Amino acid sequence: MASIGFNATLGGRRTASDRLTAAQQSAFDQRARRLGHDPGQLLGAAELVSYPSLPTVAAVRALSAATSEQRRRRQAVFFGPSIALRRAIGQGVHDRTEAAVFADGQIDPADEARALMHFPFPTRVLSVRHRDVAAGECWDLSARDEQWGIDYRDDILSVVNIGSLYLAPGAVVAVRGNLLMLTVQRVICEDEGAPAQIAILPVPFPVDRRVGPLDGPGGPAGRDGTGGLDGVTAPTAPTWLGCDWLTEPIVPGACDGRDGGDGCDGGDGARGRNGAPSKIAEVTIGELTGPLTLVATAGRGGDGGRGGNGGHGGNGGHGADGQRTMQGILRPGHGGAGGRGGRGGHGGRGGDGGISSNVFVSLPADQEGRLRVLSHPAPGGRGSRGGAGGTGGTGGCPGIPARIPGSPALSEPGQRDRAPSGHDGTDGRDGMGGRSRPAPPVFVNGRPVEPVPGPATVGPPT
Repeated sequence: MASIGFNATLGGRRTASDRLTAAQQSAFDQRARRLGHDPGQLLGAAELVSYPSLPTVAAVRALSAATSEQRRRRQAVFFGPSIALRRAIGQGVHDRTEAAVFADGQIDPADEARALMHFPFPTRVLSVRHRDVAAGECWDLSARDEQWGIDYRDDILSVVNIGSLYLAPGAVVAVRGNLLMLTVQRVICEDEGAPAQIAILPVPFPVDRRVGPLDGPGGPAGRDGTGGLDGVTAPTAPTWLGCDWLTEPIVPGACDGRDGGDGCDGGDGARGRNGAPSKIAEVTIGELTGPLTLVATAGRGGDGGRGGNGGHGGNGGHGADGQRTMQGILRPGHGGAGGRGGRGGHGGRGGDGGISSNVFVSLPADQEGRLRVLSHPAPGGRGSRGGAGGTGGTGGCPGIPARIPGSPALSEPGQRDRAPSGHDGTDGRDGMGGRSRPAPPVFVNGRPVEPVPGPATVGPPT
């Protein structure tokens, strides 16, 4: 059952009578009936929306606006280099199924059986006779999983039927990660101001099997090692002879400073997630008045998380001073060794850019010059820096020997040899960058368009 909605006003000179010719009105009505919508309910800016679940590949194919000649041309270019590379993996089944829907491919029984997991195919169908998109506005044609109760990563087909589409300067019509069949009888764009766009974009969230945000979180820093305790002198009591008397047995090693604890290793940074894919699209324009830009790209790979710094080693404890007792001279304690610094965590690898599918645009040949195509590659995420290794702890000082009458003066404490300091921890390795993916192949009236070398300025998924 279709639902009805209403758009904003048509505004002044862009009325129903002067937007579409009689032939364009008839073509829109015919397309609406084909999609199961009643043209009599599509007056002005009224919308009809329905949510069929299509049972077979043939049922999906029947919704395409492509003619037999357009299908033949598409099939001849469908399996270009970036698409052919994935024939042997699961995405190859998707590609061959899409060739049967959007082009003139023949799906074999094995592929059809493997594709059954995606059927019935969730589809959102929208018809509107007149639609205005204001300056700076983005009209998002995407549908999400909530309508069907499916997994958020499952494919969805968005079928859109428009009579006249007015795009003010800077207006955008976008689809994010849905398969798209967009048919517009007349697109009206202004000659001046920011260019209007149709944008074929990735879903606004990662869809790989990992969990977490697009950019990998950084690894936790390692804890610092604890400082070693200082050595303690033996317990004594004073005597009238000037030498102390041991009151308890000597504990071996009690006068030595304890070693500092080792710093803990920093945690590794997480790998960035793969960029979201952009899906196949069919854009059919009956008439284009004014300049229009088509942008197509998949999502960037997420940056790897930074490795956590290693913890610093604890300082060694100082040795206790020597003692002169009635039982004899007690040696000073040794200083404790410094703890080892923790290793820095490795930097996370960048995620790979998202994969793309074909985009087919059909419009009158004499209006091709009004369409500018910007098809961008999907960059891989940046690998992150490894964490710094922790500094080794400083060794403790030995105690001062007991002063014996007539002996030479002792060195100052700062000049005495310390126990060895701990080794510094090693720095973590930097993460590798993710792989970039080719731009979506875009074909205008069956002819390929040269992609743009650099990535698009599309915001990251949230």
